Amino acid sequence: MNFWERIGKIDRRFIFLVMAVAIILPLIRPLGLVGRVGKRTQELFKAIDGLKEGSYLFISIDFDPQSMPELYPMYLSILRHAFSRNLRVIVSGLWITGVGLGEEGLKTVAPEYNKTYGKDYVFLGWKPGITAVVLGIGRSMKETFPTDYYGTPYDSLPIFQGDITYKDIPFMISLSAGLPGYETWIAYAQTRFGIRVGAGVTAVSAADAYPYLSTGQLTGLLGGMKAAAEYEFLIEKAGMTSAFKPASQLMDSQSLAHLIIIILVLIGNISYFALRRKR
Repeated sequence: MNFWERIGKIDRRFIFLVMAVAIILPLIRPLGLVGRVGKRTQELFKAIDGLKEGSYLFISIDFDPQSMPELYPMYLSILRHAFSRNLRVIVSGLWITGVGLGEEGLKTVAPEYNKTYGKDYVFLGWKPGITAVVLGIGRSMKETFPTDYYGTPYDSLPIFQGDITYKDIPFMISLSAGLPGYETWIAYAQTRFGIRVGAGVTAVSAADAYPYLSTGQLTGLLGGMKAAAEYEFLIEKAGMTSAFKPASQLMDSQSLAHLIIIILVLIGNISYFALRRKR
């Protein structure tokens, strides 16, 4: 039996072992494979980085735990970027299933930058009536959210200087796993009140967002875990954080596994054609 015959009949258990090592190794020791950043990720980064200190950044949590692996790392990175720039962060959401994730992210990141609740950031939670909420903020934040998620009256929160509306918020981001999501904010908040909107979406729905980028209705887009890893890379490169990078770690694992699959496919095809030529 020659070399190619042995390769063609390799024990599948060996292949499973190689794949397991390729997937597990980066989870134990990240490889740091992210080095190039896409145009759309850079656009979103620049939009936030260009905001003046003390400006409002509105983040809408429009996803649930099912989409957490892709969208939650984006949320953490955007919070770290905002807090490092001393922006005032307002977090709300159109999905009731995202309330816990929004709250958890703030509790995780805010202590890293010594941020004070009510002064540097606020969590408004979820309210029923999607369209009414989105349009209501354009008329009066105070009327739409008389209290925060914890029941604290609007006027008791130092972060709010008067009754703010979209005209006081230079930029917002919707982390969206579907509808309602960034399209809802574009249709009602941007079209009527002119607020700039950025988005983070799952990889499978990224293609649907590109028309909005072409028309200028979206300012920057994070598409899937790859873009989440790119954003982690950008804020670390800028010296804004040295925190654990979950998306980068998972992308290392995925990239290495894909490389092994490509190599195995090439070896299998070479072995097939070599044996066919011999016969």
